[in-house]
Amino acid sequence: MTTIPRPLTVHMYHHTHWDREWWSTRERFRFRLMHTVDAVLDALQADDSMGCFVLDGQTIALHDYLEVRPDRREELVALVRAGRLMVGPWFILPDEFLVSGEATIRNLWLGLRTAQALDIPLSQVGYLPDQFGHIAQMPQILRGFGLQGAVVWRGFGAPPLGQGAGTGETGFGDYLHPKTRDERFPTAMQNEFWWEAPDGSRVLGIWLPLEYYRGHYKVRPEAPDFTHDQTVGRARRTVNFLRQYSATDQILEPMGGDHLPVDARLPGLLSDLNLALSGDEVTYRLSSLDAYLAAVRTQQDQVSVVWRGEGRAFGRKAHLLPGVLSARLDLKARNAQVQTALERYAEPLQALAWQLGERYEQDYLWRAWSRLIENHPHDSICGCSIDQVHREMHTRFDEAGQMAELLAEDAYASLVSRIDASFAQGGLVCSVFNPLNWTRSEPARLLLNANLEIEPRSWELVDDQGELQPFQVRPLHHATEKAENFPWLGAAPTREHEQNAFTEVQFLAREVPGLGYRSFAFRKRAGPPTPLRVRPYGILGDVATQKGDDAPGTLRVGPGVLENEFLRVEVSPENGSLTLHDKISGLSYPGLNTFEDGGDNGDTYNYSWPLGDQVFSTRNLEPQLLWLDVGPVSATLRVTWKWLLPAGLSADRQSRSPEQVTLTLHSDLTLSAGARRLDICTHFDNPARDHRLQACFPLGAPAAFSSAETPFGVVERPTRLPADQRGSSEPAVHEHPQMTFVSVSGGERGLTVLNQGLPEFSADEAGTLRLTLLRSVGWLSREDLLTRAGGAGPTIQTPDAQRLGPVSAHYSLVPHAGTWHAARSWQDAHAFNAPLHTAARLSQVVPLRNRHRAEHADLPPSGQRLSLEGDVLLTALKRAEDREALIVRFVNQTPQEQAVTLSLPGLGRAERTNLREEPLEELPVEGGAVKLSARPWEIVTVALHASPDDRASH
Repeated sequence: MTTIPRPLTVHMYHHTHWDREWWSTRERFRFRLMHTVDAVLDALQADDSMGCFVLDGQTIALHDYLEVRPDRREELVALVRAGRLMVGPWFILPDEFLVSGEATIRNLWLGLRTAQALDIPLSQVGYLPDQFGHIAQMPQILRGFGLQGAVVWRGFGAPPLGQGAGTGETGFGDYLHPKTRDERFPTAMQNEFWWEAPDGSRVLGIWLPLEYYRGHYKVRPEAPDFTHDQTVGRARRTVNFLRQYSATDQILEPMGGDHLPVDARLPGLLSDLNLALSGDEVTYRLSSLDAYLAAVRTQQDQVSVVWRGEGRAFGRKAHLLPGVLSARLDLKARNAQVQTALERYAEPLQALAWQLGERYEQDYLWRAWSRLIENHPHDSICGCSIDQVHREMHTRFDEAGQMAELLAEDAYASLVSRIDASFAQGGLVCSVFNPLNWTRSEPARLLLNANLEIEPRSWELVDDQGELQPFQVRPLHHATEKAENFPWLGAAPTREHEQNAFTEVQFLAREVPGLGYRSFAFRKRAGPPTPLRVRPYGILGDVATQKGDDAPGTLRVGPGVLENEFLRVEVSPENGSLTLHDKISGLSYPGLNTFEDGGDNGDTYNYSWPLGDQVFSTRNLEPQLLWLDVGPVSATLRVTWKWLLPAGLSADRQSRSPEQVTLTLHSDLTLSAGARRLDICTHFDNPARDHRLQACFPLGAPAAFSSAETPFGVVERPTRLPADQRGSSEPAVHEHPQMTFVSVSGGERGLTVLNQGLPEFSADEAGTLRLTLLRSVGWLSREDLLTRAGGAGPTIQTPDAQRLGPVSAHYSLVPHAGTWHAARSWQDAHAFNAPLHTAARLSQVVPLRNRHRAEHADLPPSGQRLSLEGDVLLTALKRAEDREALIVRFVNQTPQEQAVTLSLPGLGRAERTNLREEPLEELPVEGGAVKLSARPWEIVTVALHASPDDRASH
């Protein structure tokens, strides 16, 4: 093995990697954490030569420890201030692909808030030692917090510069070079490299060629030869391996691992090592990540390797464990719901209400964020822990979700109470809020007290211009709220209603401005009720119908057909597959929304196919069709298949069981008036074990790559797998992560599939997209998979991961010409995930504050407090953390530079900030607006300062 003879300094950082919950529960791990941190504090206090200890880069460990050891707070804080105990910068070590970009930013903010509360410094190194791959925009996020470096392991790696194609991988020798395999990524590597985000932002990446887990030195006084081999011999092997990768004369070596305690012997052992290695010109020192990075930066001109984009290279000496994308998909869906509730409704509405003089519930918002982000560690949100861990996660999701919903409800009630209701002429006013930054015309839904008995025959709906609007209703029972016949409703006690019964009203809200609102009113009809025989929607075919006096809608239905001005949807009576006709492009897409079910003898970390696999399809199953709802706003057709599937695996796990069970599969197809997309909810009760269910969507043309949204960007990935996968310890797979959409294009034709909390898709060279709806497995980890060498965790049964019982999946189809960005499919994706938000001016339940708000008339029936114009995506609207300013963050999620205009009434001053909201540059303001540009893939944060007089006047 070639070595580079030069004096080397080895920075050994002593650490423990603390999985808060994983193969045991949070409280059992916390009990161990107490004693682990006790021992760390004792060791640091007892021996100054211990240098410092790295507490895993996450500050939540401090919260967990100090909750049960408050008496050691001053001691702990003093050691952090002295640089002896290194903490942060994260709140928790997150999975990067399964949480939103804003959640990652709030994670770093929670780390800052911990530091502020304890008055301690944070490590300035982005420590990411065990994430299952890394997002492309992480360098830009870290730079936004002033962090100049990142320590990584999985998803990176290659042979050293000048060392050929590589020789081995995990499981075949620690001191072997990984094979390159996938040449999308660098084919040679340095320990130090430049990691570059799509916008060009860079940080100094530090790759751990021997991973973060390095067990303590083994010393046996009775066996000196063994001890010498496991100390001096191990050090020589380590240094000779790492120095091949080093671009500088500094080497980083971890000492510690998962839940490992402090090793008080280290100062003495390193002193002995330095004596033994003095002739090798190697010096060991107990150090920190920050000290190492500072030393490397003095020689950073020696760093030549540039890694662009995501760190997701398979077969590079670390498992990526892609099956976590589809393990326990109920967790992923719930996470997407709560993130949306916070990012799209709670924070923006709180900020807009604050602009009108209301209290901004900053601490309550952070409480909700904290509870949500406690679910974002990779062993948690990835679904690869024991069942009890994931049961406890649901409670945290529920708490965070309830807080988000209440904060949004209360803030929007404040706004709606200020609307001038004179246009309603005494009717019941409701207002629709658009949380996205472009004008939308989409269905709005509103829950009204059932005692009002609002329905289209005897009530009418008008917009703020007095125009009649069609609407449709259905009964709905609320899980947590009750609706009595409250006296303020003015409803006659005509009949009894269950006290959790509501009326869901749906109507098309047209031209709702971005980040603005539009108002409507329900009024009793002046004349007699509309006859029941009048249908407020169109019927295809030769039928007798009577429309009445209402204007006809654009939605039409027929046997197995839904149609509006943009789409025609035909359901095959032979197999239930869909054909989409795009009226804009003239293109048709047959064979959509069929289903495939195959066996899975893998675990929560990796899908694995059994040798005797059988793949079942709905392509030869005759469906049943049932209309669930038809109205002028939307229509829903249910397609049902009765499907016989294997009950599980055979006893040897190599085949699917001959025993069969019936899976009744429903796909509810909803088309709305004016929609460019077809929304689908597929749901069923899962009776089978050890299988994977996917929905299939053929483009109808070959596709060379897929384009999938990732946090703050879109990543293109080849549909062809890299060559030379045989023999890899974890071969590359077709399955990839996504956020809200994935798209394929064959040049003229394109197809985008949107989703709500379904993060795994696959795309093949034929142009077929597959969306994973369910993956049922019964083990946390196993060591007998065909798709991974060795285990990824302990071999523990996880019956809940089989997902027996109710399953639902929400996705949507958008056909279009050309590419996703030419068709602006990203707008459809975020509209699907963030529906219009509606509230009545008159409380339908007991008011949140136990009193009704005073009603004002200082806001017009329709309006827009803040305007963000340009082909960019708003990602955050909030009050600044430490000053009276409105923070607006957006991302240019396209490959072209975009011009942007921000407007706010009374705007006096504006400045660009970093993600920590620290000012970077003053922006010129003209006429209440500020103009700026956003580079391709750039994340932009702006602080807007409205004049005090304008804010106070409201």
